[in-house]
Amino acid sequence: MIFDLKTALEKLEVPQHEGEDEVWQNNRWLNRDNVPLPPSRRTWGAWSYAGYWICSAINVSGLAGGASLLSLGLTMGQAMTVCVIANFLVAGAVWCTGQVGSYWHVGFPMWNRMVWGLRASYFPLANRIILSFTWTATQGWLGGQCLKVFIGSMFPSIYTMKNTMPASTYMTSADFLCFFLFTIICIPCLLIPPEHLRRPMVTIAILSSLTAICLFIWSLARSRGGGPLMKPEGLALIGVTPVRGSALAWAMFHGISSGLGGVCAGILNMSDYTRFAARPRAPLITQAIVTPIAGVLTSIIGIVLASSASEFYPTATLLWTSYDLLAAMQTYGNNGTRAAVFFASLVFTLAQLGLTIPGNCIAGGIDLASLLPKYINIRRGAYITLAISIGMCPWALMSGATAFIAVMSGYAVFLAPITGLMVFDYYFVHKQKMKLTSLYECSPNSIYYYNKGVNWRAFVAWAFGVGPAFPGFLQSVGAKVTVPSGATKLYYICWPLGFCISGVMYLSLCTLFPLPGIGEVDEEDKFQAFGDASPAVDPESVAEPEKDLTEKEATENKVISDQLTHVNVVGAQW
Repeated sequence: MIFDLKTALEKLEVPQHEGEDEVWQNNRWLNRDNVPLPPSRRTWGAWSYAGYWICSAINVSGLAGGASLLSLGLTMGQAMTVCVIANFLVAGAVWCTGQVGSYWHVGFPMWNRMVWGLRASYFPLANRIILSFTWTATQGWLGGQCLKVFIGSMFPSIYTMKNTMPASTYMTSADFLCFFLFTIICIPCLLIPPEHLRRPMVTIAILSSLTAICLFIWSLARSRGGGPLMKPEGLALIGVTPVRGSALAWAMFHGISSGLGGVCAGILNMSDYTRFAARPRAPLITQAIVTPIAGVLTSIIGIVLASSASEFYPTATLLWTSYDLLAAMQTYGNNGTRAAVFFASLVFTLAQLGLTIPGNCIAGGIDLASLLPKYINIRRGAYITLAISIGMCPWALMSGATAFIAVMSGYAVFLAPITGLMVFDYYFVHKQKMKLTSLYECSPNSIYYYNKGVNWRAFVAWAFGVGPAFPGFLQSVGAKVTVPSGATKLYYICWPLGFCISGVMYLSLCTLFPLPGIGEVDEEDKFQAFGDASPAVDPESVAEPEKDLTEKEATENKVISDQLTHVNVVGAQW
């Protein structure tokens, strides 16, 4: 039997539902998961986004992020100050990146087609996909650790399970088993479409909030004031020397940038979630209020828990992760403590699911669905993301508090310039206007075609944004390079630095070399995504310029135009 590649590829195509193929066909640029969402799929309200941001904040990494600042030599008060500044900057950043999704109903991949050009948009898309793989693995690993404590509260023998893993892996057999089990638990959860994740997220947000508050009150009551780390001299108990002078300033800058870097992925693709908003204002109020409050309170709780734990369990190292704290509580506690650990570890396991599924697996699925829309939808992409995450070695990434900060800041070196390009392009270059049909047509007829699908200005501006912090990044990840102290300090502020440099450079290049079609929008709502709230402006101001096309290009463009006109007739199905 001769293998027929064409037939095999046809079988791998995303199946179309009954009657759908009579209206439109999947192609290289288009499927139902990357077109502007129709009203039937826009189901998220303000409470949905509150649940999303609380799930993003109150989890293992959220609690650890604030506590790990102590390893930089910051006192409790200084660390809290850093958390407040970082979280308010995060709120402002996600507000900026969420506007496109809530108003135009398209996500990160489509937005970058406007910025980079249709073909060049694969570059930021690939960066985001790699990050989704890594963060799915990392959060899955933390979820496995929570699951280990949960199982240990019922069967303590898991802590004495025979270890067959070498010391160089930074894990035990029990660690890997629980990571694998957590990954298995994620599989059925991915069957839930993003538009139906509202209630699970709100439920998990409520449970995790109550659990975090209970732990916070318990630690304050037992330590009678927050523990010894509340005082500057308390850092000596954990082997950390307080920093002073200019070193203190740079340590605080490092902490702020790390706070931004820790959620740089969420900032970058916020439009992937705001596009599900039932009303444009639904995510905006939440981002302005819930995002900073949830982030600040979570960081403060994490710091107080770490400080109190250093007094409760002085023989242990700094317990900067909640699962380490719960394990210590069980080790030094009684039967009543074991019951508390049982419920707390269960909630934190659910919290990791609430972060891993929508924030990482679904995000990867959205990006992969735009990378190969003819063969991958969101669900397939989410499963691919989950499968690849197993090979990302998260146990090596999570080997200590300093490594945790380095990993978070490292991503920011590359993603902050991309974010800067997106924000400056949308607000200052294109003046918050977007021609949706041009996002799905890779031909000279598209105003985002630029130079054969590539906007060279974006590449130049991105390189300028990455350059200053790159030497410090190499040093931070262990590369055998010697860099001056100034380069290291630039790395400490990599997120705001990369964001501003790339954005300003891009705006300058677009001023010197103007882009075509600035301010144009579609005359008609071809996607039927806006109803009575179409964003179209005066048709006389958006006339499409005539372009010479070959007969083949004209035919292809007519087919694509017909598909776009009827794309939502069949309805939004998974």
